[in-house]
Amino acid sequence: MFNNLILKLAAPVILTSVMLVVLGVVAAWNIERQQNVSSDLIQKEVHGMIAAQDLCSDLREIRYALHQYRHDGVKRHLEVIARRSKFAAEHLEAAKGLIRLPREAEGVLAIEKNWRQFSSLFVEVLAELSQQPETSHPPSDGSSGTDFETSVREEKRRVAQTEPLLTAINQVLVPAKDFLALDRILVDKTNESNRQTTDAIRQAMLWVGICGGIAGLVGGVAIARSIGQSVVQLDVSVRGAADRLQDVVGPVKISQRNGFRGLEAGLRQLEDHISTVVERLQQRELEVLRSDQLAAVGQLAAGVAHELRNPLMPMKMLVQAAVERADGIGLCGRPLQVVETEILRMEKSIQDFLDFARPPSLEIIRFDLRNTIEQTIDLVSSRADQQQVEIFEEIPSEPVVLQGDAAQIRQVLLNLLLNSMDALREGGLIELRVSFDSPPIADRRNSLPMGTSWVAIHVRDSGAGLSKEVLDRVFEPFMSTKETGTGLGLSICRRIVEAHQGIIRAANHPGGGALFSVYLPVPHYPVKEIERLSLVAADS
Repeated sequence: MFNNLILKLAAPVILTSVMLVVLGVVAAWNIERQQNVSSDLIQKEVHGMIAAQDLCSDLREIRYALHQYRHDGVKRHLEVIARRSKFAAEHLEAAKGLIRLPREAEGVLAIEKNWRQFSSLFVEVLAELSQQPETSHPPSDGSSGTDFETSVREEKRRVAQTEPLLTAINQVLVPAKDFLALDRILVDKTNESNRQTTDAIRQAMLWVGICGGIAGLVGGVAIARSIGQSVVQLDVSVRGAADRLQDVVGPVKISQRNGFRGLEAGLRQLEDHISTVVERLQQRELEVLRSDQLAAVGQLAAGVAHELRNPLMPMKMLVQAAVERADGIGLCGRPLQVVETEILRMEKSIQDFLDFARPPSLEIIRFDLRNTIEQTIDLVSSRADQQQVEIFEEIPSEPVVLQGDAAQIRQVLLNLLLNSMDALREGGLIELRVSFDSPPIADRRNSLPMGTSWVAIHVRDSGAGLSKEVLDRVFEPFMSTKETGTGLGLSICRRIVEAHQGIIRAANHPGGGALFSVYLPVPHYPVKEIERLSLVAADS
């Protein structure tokens, strides 16, 4: 009990902890996602900036090589320009693949446009220069006027050839520098945004920690207060129960020094005392039951004496009259019929007492309820004709397969039909209907599984019905509205129905007359078994 109480009190704390863990996991996942996004952006911007830097470096090398070629005319510089042009094209493609913003796209388009112009000019100049012989540096001493003039002419020619290339490469270099500056700005902005995101996450986690601590503190105070109130209420309740039991089983000691453990010990002691009280109550119930049984036996004895004395009186008078007659003639004719009728009446009374005194012994078989109903109606049909009572039956066309004692179920139906005929002395109508209806929920037996199927047998007569006093006690032993009779018929019917795990109820029909309803559980059988019973019923 103590452990259950602790678990119940710890449940809110466990729930709060789980919520905080979930919140922490979600926050960690969000932080990781933000960091991954920021890292990807920074990586992309840095790679773009590196590509722009490499592109600018290639363009500067190309421009330097052009100046060198214009100065000395060595074709090796053209090879450098070609190699660097290849690298510049690769770096330009890399920069295009890392574009994120429209401004970057505009810069790359401008670079690409000017680069195509430079590449076209360089191809043309390279084709023209490849047809010319390579020249060396002009002589520095000026010894040969002709060589000097030739050198000047070649230098002018190289200047004329390389000037468009220098102009074109400068036109490529200007947007490349702008693109590099833009990438640096974007990297700085991305870093700043990442720093702001990190600061926001740090502040959020700080607030989560503060709020979690405050929530834990408030929750702890609330739980402690709730525990205190619960302990006080439980202590008051336990002490109140102990005071009530003190006069019955003695004092119950409850100590507050040991807290929960002292209270738990007191509850265990209280539980032992309650068990003692329950045992005493059970003993008293057994004593009351014995008293009721003795009273029933006494009532049974009085009923037996009364029921046996009534038929014995006319039999005694007839026998005395026959003895006093001097002609020596014995009983015959009507007096003998009276004696026979009274003997049969005594036999039935004794049989009713025996049936009531001993529980029914069931012979369980599978049977079709329709056959049992038809046999019962055949038994009472002669009396029904004599009393001008019409029996209307409404039963299903398919077999109604039950498992139980068919003879005792027939006895129940016979008693109900005979009681209905007793209520119709001047003729009338008896309705016997069979349907697959369930009893009211309040009347269902807990021992039966949920979803049990039921068959209902309703017997209604067109008589005056039952008074409220009789209706409340109609199934009690020796309860009868007839001048003759033991009053055990309906009590025996209820015992038989309950032995079949069924329910029997009595009521007054809204349209008039008494209504008795018998509900019996229907077992589930395979279709072949139902068809076999149907064929047996058809043959019989």
